[in-house]
Amino acid sequence: MELDKLQKELESTPERQKLRKLRKVLMEQTEKIDSYKTGVKEKEAELAAGTQKLEALLKEYDLEQDDLNIMLEDEECTAAEITESRKSMEKLLERVNSLKKSLSETQEWIKKTTEAIKETYQKGAKTKRDYEAAKTVVETERMERKPVIDKAERDVERIGAQLSPELLKRYKTIKKKYPNPVARVTDNRCSGCGMSLPMNTIKKFASGNGIIECENCARILCRDE
Repeated sequence: MELDKLQKELESTPERQKLRKLRKVLMEQTEKIDSYKTGVKEKEAELAAGTQKLEALLKEYDLEQDDLNIMLEDEECTAAEITESRKSMEKLLERVNSLKKSLSETQEWIKKTTEAIKETYQKGAKTKRDYEAAKTVVETERMERKPVIDKAERDVERIGAQLSPELLKRYKTIKKKYPNPVARVTDNRCSGCGMSLPMNTIKKFASGNGIIECENCARILCRDE
């Protein structure tokens, strides 16, 4: 329990908490940059495809314009044919303008996102510096507490060597569920969960033979001394 307390104190210092927060911020910034880069890559692909499509539409529009010019000079060409040609050109022009607008918006998005990436990199650099500074302090704290923690660990090993393997194994198993796997028996109750112990358990416990556990919480029972 003393070792647990020392380790908990070390893990909960203000600088350790700060380090964890900075690590989380760094991870979030990295994820944000990766997301931005993926988006830019996708938009750049859209921009390239859209630019090719625009070039094709402009060529098609030029061909339509040439056809219209020929029709205007052709006396045999009817007014209906010329009107139809102009309508076709107007539709093409609408598609060209719509695509130009879309490409312009995509370019603006790429520009803004690229600026956001740069800004996030700058913030990340500062966070990284703060993180490294906090990490240095945390390491200093760890080294300062190391002798005391090392001694506690040696004490744990020494005490553990005095216990039966069965008891030690059971203790470690229960400890995965409860910080303190041992509970005192007070007024025929388990001090861990507060439940009254069955008479059969009390008799076994009084005999002092074997490992006796609380039937409710499974903590190892010990005498209230």
